[in-house]
Amino acid sequence: MVIIMDMETTLYYFLLFAHLVGLVIGFGAVLVIDAFGFFWLIKAFKVDLHLVRRVADITQRLIWVGFFLLVLTGIPMLAMKGVVSNLTIIKLFLVFMVGMNGVFLHYIKKGLDALGSEIINVPSRYYFRIGLASTISQLGWWGATLIGFYNRQIGHPMGWTEFYPVIIGLIILLIGTVSLVGETVTEIKK
Repeated sequence: MVIIMDMETTLYYFLLFAHLVGLVIGFGAVLVIDAFGFFWLIKAFKVDLHLVRRVADITQRLIWVGFFLLVLTGIPMLAMKGVVSNLTIIKLFLVFMVGMNGVFLHYIKKGLDALGSEIINVPSRYYFRIGLASTISQLGWWGATLIGFYNRQIGHPMGWTEFYPVIIGLIILLIGTVSLVGETVTEIKK
């Protein structure tokens, strides 16, 4: 059986393959650093902050390579699709959220680096910020991945997605509230 595809379909599948490569690189690196960060937070497997920072030096670059590969291939695929569903708008918000969270994590890492290489007592605000950023990271990456899979494999509309502005607003409100409360509590504990 011979399958003949037109040029646009061939390009779409090439972009989809590159998109999946970006997902493997970026999300794979996210899973690695978030696992190390989680083990450090719960003091498991003798993972210390020095090791987490060394792993972050490597994974940070891979995450950004994967993220930008996803964005650079996702834009033309979205244009080829021609329609942006409400669910896709939620996915785009999650992608934006992951990108902003990556910038936030970069500043957390710079703050930890400024404390020196032999930190014994890490300020509680860093525990909170790393925990919050890792949670946002996991929710964003998993959410965008699941939406991408759903759109590609199932594709029928979901009724609740018509409320996407409310959903996005609630996510922003939740993150903002948790951030404000966490920063306030860790400032009081100083």
